[in-house]
Amino acid sequence: MKRTVPGLFVVLLVLSACAAGGGSPSPSADPSGSPDASEPPAPSASPGDSDGGGTGGDVEHPTGSEAIVVVRLAGGMIPAQMQVGEVPVFTLLGDGRVIVPGLQTLEFPGPILPALQERRLTEEGIQLVLTSLDETNLFIGDFENRVAASVVSDASDTIFTVNAGGRTSVATVFGVGMMPPDMEAPPGTDAGELEAYRVLTALNDRLMTLDTWLPADSWATDAWQEYRPEAFRLYFRDVTNQPEDEELPGQQIAWPTDEDPATFGDEMVDFGDGTRCGVVEGEAGATWLAALLEANQNTIWTFADRRYAIDPRPLLPNEEAVCPPLNP
Repeated sequence: MKRTVPGLFVVLLVLSACAAGGGSPSPSADPSGSPDASEPPAPSASPGDSDGGGTGGDVEHPTGSEAIVVVRLAGGMIPAQMQVGEVPVFTLLGDGRVIVPGLQTLEFPGPILPALQERRLTEEGIQLVLTSLDETNLFIGDFENRVAASVVSDASDTIFTVNAGGRTSVATVFGVGMMPPDMEAPPGTDAGELEAYRVLTALNDRLMTLDTWLPADSWATDAWQEYRPEAFRLYFRDVTNQPEDEELPGQQIAWPTDEDPATFGDEMVDFGDGTRCGVVEGEAGATWLAALLEANQNTIWTFADRRYAIDPRPLLPNEEAVCPPLNP
């Protein structure tokens, strides 16, 4: 759990995530919405069954802090214990808020919290995003696309969860962006599977680069802003008996609340190393946020005579304040 790896490995993790997820909009991206040569192609209709697609007009969707679209990564070369700290690469909430990872530092130890940013769409902007989804004719039920598995290995799954038009669909796509765009269908697959893969890769690129194609008036706010979480999952384990790294000693910060780490939360049995997970929100969440903003990836947290390593996972507004199993 404790990230005591050299900076090169951190760079590789960041590059791996970006390759699988297509990156995220930069806070300095041009907000004009004017398309240019770098604009990803619009998704085209799937050659598969289109029944249920193409609703036309405004698409019904959740409101408030419920999620409309969530895109997250799973699997791949990143150990499962580290994946629990990963946030979705794209979240669109019912009130128009878009939350994505921002620019990540490559230094080690870097900030303990991931850089997150948010910006709000108007209803018209939400509908333009939903139109891109609807035009694929793919989100009419749950499905998997593993066409890339015949040419790449150890890639991540990109999981699209779409809640709109009165239904929820989950699409799991292996190795998004890993296949050449002009590649013929690999043996054992058909042209329809390959075209669906291409459509979803293009859709993924569009979701990760909204600034490049949405009109300026699609945004209710002028620019991306830092997202400050109000709740966290805290994954932590006792490292009292582990020797400190003499070359890279950890910064020490006192455990900021009264909960005894020995009994706080629940043990994550699947981890096999004594890791526990607890959720903090409300006043406790604010206290932890202040402490985490002062910490880095190598911080040691002290309570009485004990020492702990922590990996915090910010909770987004649509997420439950619980610690899920390692492999839900």
